[in-house]
Amino acid sequence: MDYSIRRMLATRGALVAAVTAGGVGIAFLAGRVLLGLVSLIGPESVVYSGSYLTLPFVGASAGFIVLTSILPFSIGYFLGLWVVAPITEQLRVGHVVARAVVATGIGATLWFIVLGLIGVVRAVVSTPEILGIAASQLLVAGQLGYALQEALTGFIALLPIGVLGAVFLWLWRSANPAPHHIEGFIDV
Repeated sequence: MDYSIRRMLATRGALVAAVTAGGVGIAFLAGRVLLGLVSLIGPESVVYSGSYLTLPFVGASAGFIVLTSILPFSIGYFLGLWVVAPITEQLRVGHVVARAVVATGIGATLWFIVLGLIGVVRAVVSTPEILGIAASQLLVAGQLGYALQEALTGFIALLPIGVLGAVFLWLWRSANPAPHHIEGFIDV
């Protein structure tokens, strides 16, 4: 491992970045829960399922959603605010917004990687051929396309929340300056 990578991983400021990423993750979870509730009580759920019997199955997919979307995005956002582009009190608002966009992009990229890997594994496993990967090229491409669409949509939808979280972090850092120097990959 390079010296600069070791130095970045030893950087202080992980706690405030984790709290900010946790807040953004909770906002993401709240949005997903509200979206799920609206889709369950909407007229489409009665038309397609015939009744509200799908309600018990919400818990099964909720864990999958948390593990494949909320957790990867929050971890990527945290790494973005801690290691790559930390927010300090010396920055101006434009720099804070730019670093928030970078952190949100890292979160969306990690989300794409996780969804893409799960999709590729699903495509290969669901193919009944002995040479599964050869027969499932269209399935793999479809799953990667889905993962890209989800990650890009999530990036656009979560960008305001990510920027708001970074601005709150910047305001907190302005009121409580760090006693030590904070820098990330973007500062080196």
